[in-house]
Amino acid sequence: MAAARARESERPDRLFDDPLAAALASTEGFFWLDRMEPTQGFGGPALYVVVRTRFFDDFLLYACWGAGVRQVVLMAAGMDARAFRLNWPAGTRLYELDRPEVLAAKDEVLARTGARPACERRTIGADLGHPSWSEAFSETGYDAREPSVWLMEGLLFYMDVTAVRDLLGVAGALAAPRSLLGVDLVNRDLLNSPTTRPLLAAFARRGATGRFGANDPEGLLAGHGWVAEATQAGEWGANYGRWPYPVALRGMPGVPRVFFVRAWRSPSR
Repeated sequence: MAAARARESERPDRLFDDPLAAALASTEGFFWLDRMEPTQGFGGPALYVVVRTRFFDDFLLYACWGAGVRQVVLMAAGMDARAFRLNWPAGTRLYELDRPEVLAAKDEVLARTGARPACERRTIGADLGHPSWSEAFSETGYDAREPSVWLMEGLLFYMDVTAVRDLLGVAGALAAPRSLLGVDLVNRDLLNSPTTRPLLAAFARRGATGRFGANDPEGLLAGHGWVAEATQAGEWGANYGRWPYPVALRGMPGVPRVFFVRAWRSPSR
């Protein structure tokens, strides 16, 4: 994913600029991306990552500048460099959660580059597949009484349904009223479509099997106290002149879909 962001940053018409992406991707990341790119299915991983990144960049900046949120929570942050590259308001505290070994490898690269975050950055090593992650998170200074914005980007796809519901339940319990949530989802048809089978098989061969899809993302999040709005990749607001594929109406059955979801904490949580 970092390699895809690095390639995008080299374009004169780039949708964002991620100066740290190449270092975070390393040779291994570019090798993985180059092996994946010929795979068919929604343009391969790079197109999806680029559109998704820009969509959620805009969402996070709206939450902080427009809605006044100052706590940002990145779930499965991986090699994400938003703490360094986005223009955060003063007083923003950003939490990155991921496996300890992932964060350690990332911090090693960041130390070599001399990069400094544009906000207060805190890292939490935790297994997000187990609800106990909330204990480590609660010890980092996060204030559950204040609104926050959460991002689950490139995460739920790899989890089973029980783990997804546990994650949404725990995160929801930690999100105060006026909090926001961003998440990307595929529908169940995408997991079984002949069109996307080569791409899914390529992911699976690299240990990244797709497990979770939801045909009704609004309903899924409503069950956990969120009022959600789902936008399909390629629709207005999630296109940026890059998505070349037609977008089917939501009522049409049997169509693989990719959703970018923005949600607001229900006042009656």
